[in-house]
Order: sequence, then C-alpha cells, then structure tokens
Amino acid sequence: MNGKVAFLLAGFGLAGTSVYADEPQAIVPEKHLDLMYDHCMDCHNADTRKGKVNLEDLPLEVNTLQHAELWQKVLDVMNSGEMPPENKRQPEKEAKADFLEDLAKTMVLARKKLSDSGGRITMRRLNRREYHNTIESLTGVSLTVDSLPADGGAGSFDTVGASQFISSDQFEQYLELGRTAVDEAFARHASMDRKVLTFRVEPEKTVNVESAKWMKRLEEAHQRFLGWKAGVDKAALAPENQQVLEQIRKKYNVTDLTNSIRLYQNADLLKGTPDAKKFGFKDSNDAEFSFRGGYDRTYAYQKHYAELPLSDRGTYLKLGWGIQRIVISPPA
Repeated sequence: MNGKVAFLLAGFGLAGTSVYADEPQAIVPEKHLDLMYDHCMDCHNADTRKGKVNLEDLPLEVNTLQHAELWQKVLDVMNSGEMPPENKRQPEKEAKADFLEDLAKTMVLARKKLSDSGGRITMRRLNRREYHNTIESLTGVSLTVDSLPADGGAGSFDTVGASQFISSDQFEQYLELGRTAVDEAFARHASMDRKVLTFRVEPEKTVNVESAKWMKRLEEAHQRFLGWKAGVDKAALAPENQQVLEQIRKKYNVTDLTNSIRLYQNADLLKGTPDAKKFGFKDSNDAEFSFRGGYDRTYAYQKHYAELPLSDRGTYLKLGWGIQRIVISPPA
C-alpha cells in the first residue's frame, strides 16, 4: 500500500471512534499530514522503522498511552531540531512552528483524556509525597524525590489526576528511585549484626593537648628564627651588602627593608648572613615562613583560646585555616 495512503488511513481510522462525542478530542490536525509524510516517512515507515520508530501506522487521534508516547517523541525531537537531520530537507519554518504548536496543544489535551475519564481518575501515578511515604512505609528508607515529575495542579492540590499522566521515561524515574530504596534497605539490614563501637572523646585530653604541643613547637621555632634573624639584620648593616639591598628594593618595589619579608627571603644574597640550616631550617625562605606563616599568624590566636576560662574542662570552637585537623583514633 502507498505509504501516504496508509498514513492517511491510520489518521482517519480511529478519528471517529472516541466515546467523548461532545468534548474536544486529542487529534492532530489533518493539515499537517503532508509535512509528516514529506519529512518523516522516508525513514520512519513500516518498512524502514529507523530508530525503531514507525509513524506510518500512527493514528492522528491520541487515545492510548503508546500513541501518546510516540507523538510526544515526535514533538520532542522536532522541537529540539534533532529531526529532521541536518542532511535532510527541512520543513518551512512557519509550517514547522504551526505543526509544533498544534501538536503541543494536542498532547496537553491527550494527557487530560488519558489520565481523567469523565471526572473520574482511571489511572495516575503516585505524586512525590505519596511515593515518598509509600517507600518509607515499605522499606524504612526516606528518599529525596526531587527527581520525580512535578505535581502540578490547581492551587495547592497535588493529587489532580489530569496532571499526573505518566510516560515510560517517568516510569523509569520511579523505578530507579525504588531500586535505590531497596538497595539501601538491604544494606541497612546487612549491617544490623555489626558490632557498634562507641567511644567518648574528651577535648581537654585530646584536642587541647595537641594544641598545646603545637604551640610549644611554634615557640621553639620562633626562638630559632630570632637567632637567625639577628644575624641577618647584622649582615644587612654591613657596607658591602648595601648594593645587594638596593637591588632587592628595586626588584620588589620596597623602600624600607626593616623587618621586611623580602629581606629575609633573600638573606642568602647577603655576605656574612648566617646559614639557616644551622638553625634548623631548610633555607632562608623556610626560616621566614616559620615566623610569618606559623608563629606570627597563629600563636597569639591559639594562646588566647588556651587561656580562656574552663579550658581544662572542654574546648572552644575556633576558626581554622590550612591543614589543622587533629586525628583521633578509636581505642583498639
């Protein structure tokens, strides 16, 4: 049979079978048959079925879920520009826009017809609230249901049947969430026999102790830094180092190098400067950082909290920066 004739017969074959004689029907207007035949039938007829899609037998009246899903797919791919493919002849813009507008209106009506029959809901999906409560009752798992279709309805109602039409894609969303709940329920059940270990952490015996050790390390490093710094300051006064100091000023655009980070970072350039390694540092930059990034930055802050009232009975929450975690392992 000629493909166009078959498509026309499919279009008209069910057009008069509706039981809603006095109500508007979910029927794609006949005027769009030529567009469908000219731009879709070559690849999506009964013989080719490209992408497993056969539009040749698709009726114009959308009165079953299967027909609704296929028409919805047509709407989606044409609206996104995915179909017809770029290498195929494209429909006129006005004709395409007119078709998409009519098809969208038809699908809205189809959803209402398929989900609501004469004011009585024949089949609808569980809304988010119902699905959440049902899964929780069955499995004990409380799901986040934001990924499910929105529960549109009149006013604040979330149980309007006409807005709870379900497609195969939506069904997969429900199925995926259900599987997640079942997996979690089994995991919980499997862990019921595990031994629960509870131990108490006393901050004054753990966190405060480690903080005190850290402060002591900062104090010790600070003393070593002061000894090294005194030698650098002495070298900076020597006449033979003035030219080097001027170069440092120009390089960093600094007019005064007194107690400047740039002076101590470049201390190795000065004649007579002490070796930072003899003071327990890797180099001059490490010595400088032990003060700026350690003692000068955190010591006073830590000491303030350590000396607050009741520190022997607990600890205070403090702002932190960098890696300051204290690892507390459970007892063996």
